[in-house]
Amino acid sequence: MSFLRNYFGTSAAPAKEEKKAIRALPASWYTSQDMYELERRAIFSRKWLLTTHKHRIPNSGDSVRYDAAGYEFVVAKDNNGTITALHGNDLFPAHVHIDRNGFVWVNLDASDTPEVAWKDDFDGVDEQPRFDHYNFEDYYFDHTWDMEGAFNWKILADNYNECYHCRVAHPDIPTIADLNSYYVKTKAGHIQHYGAQRDDQIAKGFRIATTYFWPNASFNISPHFFFMQRFTPTSPTQCVMRYEVYRHKDATDEAFNLISDMYKRIMSEDKYLCVHAQKNLNTGVFVNGELHPEMEQGPLHFQKTVRDVVTEHYAKEEAVGHQIWPAKQDIPADVAVGQDQDVDLSVGVNTYAQVDTFKDSMGTGLSTVTAIAV
Repeated sequence: MSFLRNYFGTSAAPAKEEKKAIRALPASWYTSQDMYELERRAIFSRKWLLTTHKHRIPNSGDSVRYDAAGYEFVVAKDNNGTITALHGNDLFPAHVHIDRNGFVWVNLDASDTPEVAWKDDFDGVDEQPRFDHYNFEDYYFDHTWDMEGAFNWKILADNYNECYHCRVAHPDIPTIADLNSYYVKTKAGHIQHYGAQRDDQIAKGFRIATTYFWPNASFNISPHFFFMQRFTPTSPTQCVMRYEVYRHKDATDEAFNLISDMYKRIMSEDKYLCVHAQKNLNTGVFVNGELHPEMEQGPLHFQKTVRDVVTEHYAKEEAVGHQIWPAKQDIPADVAVGQDQDVDLSVGVNTYAQVDTFKDSMGTGLSTVTAIAV
């Protein structure tokens, strides 16, 4: 566990010091294998993950396999018409929540009751007044598409949650939204994006509502389609962007393809930006910079949530002296005889190897990271 102390420091800076500048997460949080493994424990094995929509599995017997940060699971509809989720190869149940709009959330916490309740992070997110413009029952699943990217999943989240770059990087966006009116609302585990469309844009079917759901998902809905985006990390510097696209039952081919193709272009442009941002971080020159309190309010909220969640989990691990994996299934006592010692030995060997690797690769160059009041 000691190899992670460099990321958090041993004491918090005084509050007066913390508020001098709003700092971004350090570059090491976007490159380190150790930090990635901590995120797997602190975030992806215990938080609610927006995964799909009920229209993806409309019939009993339908199932789809998903993954997130090395965790594999299946979402299915059983013979009773109930949507369920199962952990990867073990096939023990995962927790499922269906919100009022039909979106399917999965929590991989192996406890009978997850430590984090869905309402803790997302209370009211499915009751946004702007959703009154859409009837989610009128859409159906159309297709999926993926893109692989050589960058940390958090870079894409940072990119998605601000529109500082939109005027120069996304020529399509000014045609579907008024960037002069763009702003975000942040609350707990979600970031709501707003850009007031003009009357002529609304007439073309571009009344769009966008929400980011921490940690790694979002959806954009319009009268003709909605699409879901999931950032699925596979390593500290690699992730796969997975998209599910849904079509309104009354959408013409022209109207549907217009906005569907547009978002494919926008997402490809974001990928280009993220790949090069990761290259800059990999050089080891950048430590961390300041974020604009208004123009980058979305990334600030996202990064603060990351910092708070992983710091809290790390403190729990330090207190008990070992790693905590909430998604790990409890093994019955009669099966576990002798297995705990094997697991402890394996963890111990890996930890010592990581300590040596961490010291060799990082040396003393890492800056101390402290919690920042935002």
